[in-house]
Amino acid sequence: MKFNGLDYVLVGFVATVAAIQFLRSTRDFSRILYESLFLVGAVVAASLLLRPLGALTGFSAPLLFGCVGGVLSVFGIILAALVNRLVPFGLGVFNYLFGLLLAIACAYALGHLGLRTADLAISPRNRGFDMAVRHSLVARDLLFFKTFIEVRAFLRFTRWKGM
Repeated sequence: MKFNGLDYVLVGFVATVAAIQFLRSTRDFSRILYESLFLVGAVVAASLLLRPLGALTGFSAPLLFGCVGGVLSVFGIILAALVNRLVPFGLGVFNYLFGLLLAIACAYALGHLGLRTADLAISPRNRGFDMAVRHSLVARDLLFFKTFIEVRAFLRFTRWKGM
């Protein structure tokens, strides 16, 4: 494992998306909350629908994952705007803290959508890209959510120990 060129691109993308979402959350927290929930849901739905739609339609996996994820993401952003018009709210000074967490979650979801689509499309044909993804710290984290799994394991351990 080492930090390679792919890591720079992924860190730049995730940081840019997170920064934009964080700045937006300071003005309209509820919309960022709804967008983050719907974007994470869109990526999860695209992952779950990949195999059944592939078997049903016969289209390639990268095309299906990218298109389904993109369409569901756009639909989620539109739905978030509509829900925000009905139920806007804020958390006062906590907008900054929770806005940062939501911004990171949204950036990870979009990064996962883009990287998994690229991995499905390029890795079978290009051994260099496949090796860059497999030996990349950030790419493995975006594809397999290693940091989230480790934090969840730590929290489970602290609950078990009664800390």
